Amino acid sequence: MARHRLKKRDFRSPRTYYDVRLDLHGMFSEEAMREVERTIASNPGCSILVIHGHGTGVLRNAVRRALQAHRLPMVRDYVFGEDINAPGLDGVTVIYT
Repeated sequence: MARHRLKKRDFRSPRTYYDVRLDLHGMFSEEAMREVERTIASNPGCSILVIHGHGTGVLRNAVRRALQAHRLPMVRDYVFGEDINAPGLDGVTVIYT
């Protein structure tokens, strides 16, 4: 009888269904938008989970307004977290490049 070893799980980072995870907590909106643009440009063909949080809605509004106004040309599609019941609901946005 062969013995199987269980692989040790890495608990340092949570598993996610997205290629890239971008956390904007603690940033000002200008800084956050520069980071969103840089992440989109450096990750073509990926899904990006943007975590902007609930808070006062400043970061959420900045990200979503830029997407809705088509100011980010490399974006193929985007989905709001509350529309797909993503963990974080309206505190996240998923961007597809």
